[in-house]
Amino acid sequence: MNCQTAEGMVSRYIEHTLSLDEEEEFLDHVESCSSCYDELETYFIVHRAMQQLDEENEDSVLDFRELLEEDIRRSKRYILRRKFRRAVTGLGFCGLIAGLGGFLIYVIIQIV
Repeated sequence: MNCQTAEGMVSRYIEHTLSLDEEEEFLDHVESCSSCYDELETYFIVHRAMQQLDEENEDSVLDFRELLEEDIRRSKRYILRRKFRRAVTGLGFCGLIAGLGGFLIYVIIQIV
């Protein structure tokens, strides 16, 4: 991913509207590119500050950098869980196909 593409995805990341693959690629890029990370941090801080102003919450958290780091950690955990589910689903499907194939072979052998 190049910086221009990553910068175009910043607001979609903040709004959590990226696909799983886009989010993973975006986070990989942002972690290795300080310029894009700074861009993300700036937009994230502005977005969170506006949310807190709208909410007028007395218990506002002002450590926006920590909030961003937590958001990134949460996104990475989500990506790992989704990848694990995909793998388990794929293995389950392969097991089902193998079982059906074995059953068909058994039936064919019994008929012949």
